[in-house]
Amino acid sequence: MTEKTNQLKKAGSLASKEVFSTKNLVLISLLSAVAYVLMLLHLPFKFIGFLELEFSDVPAIIGGILYGPAVGIIVELIKNLIKAITATTTGGVGEFANFVICSAFVLPASILFRRMKGKGRAFVSFSIATISMTIIGGLVNYFIMIPLYAKVFGGMDAVIGVSSQMIPAIKDLGTIVLFGITPFNIVKGIILGIVSWYIYKPLRSRI
Repeated sequence: MTEKTNQLKKAGSLASKEVFSTKNLVLISLLSAVAYVLMLLHLPFKFIGFLELEFSDVPAIIGGILYGPAVGIIVELIKNLIKAITATTTGGVGEFANFVICSAFVLPASILFRRMKGKGRAFVSFSIATISMTIIGGLVNYFIMIPLYAKVFGGMDAVIGVSSQMIPAIKDLGTIVLFGITPFNIVKGIILGIVSWYIYKPLRSRI
C-alpha cells in the first residue's frame, strides 16, 4: 500500500513539474493574455439580451489539447481572474460562472482528444464537451447567473419579458434555461469545436 502511495505521489509530482515548466508557464501566460483580450471583444449581437458568443475559450482549448487539461483549466482561471479584477460588472460572480461553465467544455475536450486516436476523435471529444458544458451551463444559470442578472436588471419579470420577446416560448426561469440557455450553449459548443479544430490543425506539427 505504501509503495503504491509513493508511486502516486511521484506521478503527481512529475505531472506538476511538467505543467509548471518554464516553457508551459510562458505558454500559459501567452494563452491567458490572448483569452483575456478575446473576452473583451464584443460581437455586434446578443442572444436573448444577456447571452453573448465570444471566443475566449479557444486559447484554453488549444492549450489543453496540446499540453494537457491542466494548462487549459489554468488559462480559464487566469483569464477570469484578470477580468474579475479589471472589468467585472457582477462582483466576480459572472467570472466564476464563466470559469465553471467553460471548464466543463475544456476539461473533457482536452482529456478525450489527447487519449483518443483516429479521425473521429475531434467529433467525439467536442461533442461530449458540448453536452458537458450544456448541462453545467444550465445548472449554473438556473441557480446563479439568471437570478443575479434579474437582481441587477429590474427583477425576474423584466428578464422573462425581454427574453420572451425573442423566444415566445419563454414563460419563466425554467423555460429561459430550456429554450434560451441550452440551445445557446449547444451552438456555442459546436462553434468552439470547429474553430478550435481548424486552429489546432496547423499548430500540431509546429509546436
